[in-house]
Amino acid sequence: MKRANDWRNGDSQPGSDGQLQGMEQRSVSDYSRKHAVAVDEISLLYIWRVLAQSKWAVIAVVLVCTLVSTVYALMATPIYRAGIQVAPVSEKDSNSRFAAQLGNLGGLATLTGINVDQGSKKNESIATLKSRKFTEQFIKDEKLLPVLFHDQWDAENQRWDETDPEDVPTLEDAWELFDKEVRKISEDSKTSLVVLSIEWEDPHEAARWANELVHRANIMLRKKAVTESENAIGYLREELKQTSVVELQQVVNQLVESEMKEIILANITKEYAFRVIDPAVVPEEAFKPVKAVVIAVGVVLGGLLGIIMALYIDFLNSQRNLLRGDESSQ
Repeated sequence: MKRANDWRNGDSQPGSDGQLQGMEQRSVSDYSRKHAVAVDEISLLYIWRVLAQSKWAVIAVVLVCTLVSTVYALMATPIYRAGIQVAPVSEKDSNSRFAAQLGNLGGLATLTGINVDQGSKKNESIATLKSRKFTEQFIKDEKLLPVLFHDQWDAENQRWDETDPEDVPTLEDAWELFDKEVRKISEDSKTSLVVLSIEWEDPHEAARWANELVHRANIMLRKKAVTESENAIGYLREELKQTSVVELQQVVNQLVESEMKEIILANITKEYAFRVIDPAVVPEEAFKPVKAVVIAVGVVLGGLLGIIMALYIDFLNSQRNLLRGDESSQ
């Protein structure tokens, strides 16, 4: 009864404290949102005023960065890209091309385990083109060590500028440079076409190296195929002399015919491993650096550096003023 009378006399209703707290929280949240918006507006306005006061400093930084990027774009050594597009020749391609002339020999050899995987020749050709042994031999034959490391080579005296023998570039250094920065090999999974690209300072050398690499790969793989087939024929003929079983002699004779077919195919096919679709030509324009992009990056970086510099200087000035104010109040 006392609680009821207190309520009739005007005391707070049950639960009114929670309603008051909810109203206070909404008021605080509304104030916080308004205050945050005001702070953002003040911050943006403050930044704009700082930049307006330091506009000449910002413009000077932008001009300096633009000048530096322009000089770099004009003075940097241009790199040219030359690419040759080839189609790896598979075992199936070789057999179908000369099937009529050679009578499609070697069917039994395929069944007995020789050249079972028709894609093995294609994979071997691409792997050879990327291999370290093949690349190092190309660098040695073309005498590319002084070319690749021309900054360290004294062309007049035909010697290295390095006094320490450990600093003299080696064939391994040349291979790493050539494999990582000079030669690029990409394969299209849909068309199976392979593009070998050379990126170098001399456009004529870039085109020549690309074409020469494919040419050398064809020669190397053709000679390898001939050698392997000749060794196989020699072994099979020795086995033929030691057997008197007619059925086995027939099998060996057909294997010999199959290996002879491989030798004929290799000798009459110049593009044994790679069929050239589009040879490399001398590029007329540099691949990199792209001058317009370099200059644009310089302008953007200059603007960012200018803004950061202006805000940082204003921050230092405000801190200095605060210190002075504290000192004067004391």
